[in-house]
Amino acid sequence: MSNEFFALDSEGGDPLWYLQILMTIKASGDKTGGALGLLDFKTPAGQTPLHVHHKEDEGWYLLEGRISCTCGEETVTAEPGAFLWLPRDVPHRLRFETECHLLQIAIPAGLEVFHKKMGQPAPRIELPPPGQVLDTEKYKRLAAEHGLEIIQLPQWDANKEGAKR
Repeated sequence: MSNEFFALDSEGGDPLWYLQILMTIKASGDKTGGALGLLDFKTPAGQTPLHVHHKEDEGWYLLEGRISCTCGEETVTAEPGAFLWLPRDVPHRLRFETECHLLQIAIPAGLEVFHKKMGQPAPRIELPPPGQVLDTEKYKRLAAEHGLEIIQLPQWDANKEGAKR
């Protein structure tokens, strides 16, 4: 683990296909001394699982699209330029109302390791094709190992062929 200067251009990072998302790991714990993970997300319409992080807090900055976020008992709608802070130990879910482009900051780092284990290297810098099947046993096992509690599995836009899980 290091905490040395590094810089990435707009195409830099480690691109993954995870669920129906293209995510690029821009900063990981092994580069930031464990301080944070930064991921670039491009998503279709759909939603994340209802879940709880027990090890990290999450910040989201919306670059493109429209989302609604439920955190605890509160629900907000966000448009480009919005920032959301999701504290650990509070159930939350993001609903991507449209295709979206977001940045996720996880403090401390470690969430990116879960995503890397669940995802696969992206052969192309584009959204994965619809119809990928979620390995729910692997998902639940890795989530538990990384301090994530899955309350309800994700449901992707049912209008996209093969995308509903």
